[in-house]
Amino acid sequence: MRHGKMGLNCMPVILFAVFIDLLGFGIIVPILPYLAMKFGGDAVMGAALISIYSGAAFIMGPIWGRFSDKFGRKPALAGTFFGAAISYVVLGFADTVFLLFLARAMSGAMAGNVGIAMAAVADVTTEENRGKAMGKIGAAFGLGFAFGPGIGGVLSSVGTTQEGDVNILAASSLAAALSFLAMVLTAIYVPETNKNRLEGAEARKNAPNWREVIRQPGQALLLLMFVVTAIGQSVSFALTPFWATEVLGWGPMEVGYLLMATGMFVFFLQLYGVGPLFKHLGEVKSLMVGVAINITGCAIIILMPVTAVTATIGFPLVMGGLTLAFPALNSLVSKRTCKNLQGTALGMSNGFSALGRVAGPVATAPLFLSNTNAPFLVIAAAGLVVFAWSTREVMRSNRNGEREKVTV
Repeated sequence: MRHGKMGLNCMPVILFAVFIDLLGFGIIVPILPYLAMKFGGDAVMGAALISIYSGAAFIMGPIWGRFSDKFGRKPALAGTFFGAAISYVVLGFADTVFLLFLARAMSGAMAGNVGIAMAAVADVTTEENRGKAMGKIGAAFGLGFAFGPGIGGVLSSVGTTQEGDVNILAASSLAAALSFLAMVLTAIYVPETNKNRLEGAEARKNAPNWREVIRQPGQALLLLMFVVTAIGQSVSFALTPFWATEVLGWGPMEVGYLLMATGMFVFFLQLYGVGPLFKHLGEVKSLMVGVAINITGCAIIILMPVTAVTATIGFPLVMGGLTLAFPALNSLVSKRTCKNLQGTALGMSNGFSALGRVAGPVATAPLFLSNTNAPFLVIAAAGLVVFAWSTREVMRSNRNGEREKVTV
């Protein structure tokens, strides 16, 4: 029954809970850079807000994953949704820079919910369907991100008296309500999918260890690709609003619409592209396709005249290619990890991604102050690194295949 009715019944609920939570996350994203400016900051402060979120996620992602391996996916998932709701309440009432950063750190500490959701999906799918299922998580992410930024852009002006001013209270209140709803849905409707979990003293004594994940063949380099890919993703999230403001003169509403268009592109790509790509090409070659899409988007923005049209075409390609990479990488991690370590492994992949999201914005923001093309040059460079690793994996797989034929 592991891949039977339970998998079919809980998948929609898990995906809907992830969508609801990411909708709340997406509502906040287009407002944060302008909130940093409101407190007297610039692109460096905006990048720091992204980085402190990611730093907390890096620390807590593997811990939440290990918790879900020991005690179950359901309590871990519900706990992260509840914590996210609290963090949005703190953000809504933040009236100092300290509270602003505290709220983002709290929110990042709860970001392990995506890794836990992926582990739950891995529990109820077969290996051959694993990549397609991870793509559905990506589609839920894309759909949440399609609607969230547009809503956030509109709510950012609620209660403001001056043109260009931003208000976080309405947006954060809605985000908190959505995360609380995701917690309730999880608590009521999501069954426990981890049948390999341990209970009580046995759980504390025999808990799976992250070192066992690292020891899997090729796993260290694979996890490093999460860092590199997340550098590109985080730079696009953190600095595109500043880029749009500097180059195009846009505000939070226009940025919200750009992110909405991007989210819709990601949604359709994940829902209708990932399954066929993984089926015909496999994860590694599909990853190469994603990198090619990503670099094409960067080239359009860097090389073509900067207009609203080129931004609307180029940025969805940048983000679409990046988000295609994560289902491929997560599927590979899941397939290369034993059943009782799924949560730990996917929590680690989420944590390593967070590490990249810490490094990317902090390193790139100072470069942006002197060169507005810097974010997209960094994103393209990260893509080339992932493409080189993918090429190596394809060549290694081909060599192993040839050896097997000779042995036969």
